[in-house]
Amino acid sequence: MTGKYYTTADIKNLFGWASTTTVQTKRDSGFLPAPDLKGRPNKWLKPKIDAILNAPNTTHTNDAI
Repeated sequence: MTGKYYTTADIKNLFGWASTTTVQTKRDSGFLPAPDLKGRPNKWLKPKIDAILNAPNTTHTNDAI
């Protein structure tokens, strides 16, 4: 995972989600922010996602909705 963005595939891997539908559900619920590049719906800035991963008391892995 190089570069300054995470892709949808990276997000699924980081959080342990098997489905792209889970990514969309997490966006709809407000857990994930909207992607950062207009016209590229699968690019999130790494610092935003890293902040979620490093937040205390966050349960984020394998928590399918």
